Amino acid sequence: GWYLNNCICSEQTVATHDMYAQDVHYLVEVFKFDSVKLDGCGKQLDLDLWASLINQTGRRIMIENCHWGQTVPTKTWCPWNFFRTSEDITPTYASVVANLQTTITWAREGLSRPGCWAYPDMLEAGVAGLNAAEMRSHFGAWCIVSSPLTLSHDVNNDAVADFVWPVISNKEAIAINQAWAGHSGSPFKQSPRLITLSKKDVKGARVDVRVPSWQFFYKPLPGGRVAVFLMNHAGWVEDFVLNAHEVPNFHCRPCSVRDVWARRDRPDFQAGLLRVRVASRDSAFFVLSPVASAPRALYT
Repeated sequence: GWYLNNCICSEQTVATHDMYAQDVHYLVEVFKFDSVKLDGCGKQLDLDLWASLINQTGRRIMIENCHWGQTVPTKTWCPWNFFRTSEDITPTYASVVANLQTTITWAREGLSRPGCWAYPDMLEAGVAGLNAAEMRSHFGAWCIVSSPLTLSHDVNNDAVADFVWPVISNKEAIAINQAWAGHSGSPFKQSPRLITLSKKDVKGARVDVRVPSWQFFYKPLPGGRVAVFLMNHAGWVEDFVLNAHEVPNFHCRPCSVRDVWARRDRPDFQAGLLRVRVASRDSAFFVLSPVASAPRALYT
């Protein structure tokens, strides 16, 4: 893909139709890219015009709206494929959690949907700054909210690849990310206790983020199933009880549970309750299914 209207060599003169048309010509006809990231740093901010000119070429181009949550869809307007909901992410747990929160409004309003996905920026898995638990939580969180999964680690570094591979290659997590059953994924329960996580913004200034100490996310799946993701943001271990009856629009009796991280079934799901211990900044990831439709695995 190509990076246009970018922050590296942004054009600051008044944007003309010819400027858009020339960029689209090079995007499609000269370099023959299949995707484009349209940033918000230059003056070419007309996403309708970008989309119109690109579509007129007849070439299918994936468009990322990277206007940091300042240009957002409506129920009838979304001339891009996914849109940034947040500021730039950094490889800290605080930044991951802060950016994750920016997807919630769009999920609950039904505005993160096929062809118009809410996107809290790229994955920082494998980038120095996140430990193994934080990295796993980061990847799982992007999966449960249906975010595009854009990797940013050094693919030429074998040590980094070995570190991230068990998580980013989890086909069951990826299948949850790719599934669609009417809702993109959002919290259904969270702690009333707020904690402070600290991060640095892109300019290096400290920013404190107030978030619930834990959150439970859900995402409906085809076949009456549901994915549930439990995140512990706190600096201590939490003992959670997952109650299937609290998951929105999910009904099953009896139910079965699949542990996505362990890639195995859990036999200890009794009376719709599952007890699970989650370490600091780690997560638990499950698929709940009515027994009649419960597969051995979501992805085969």
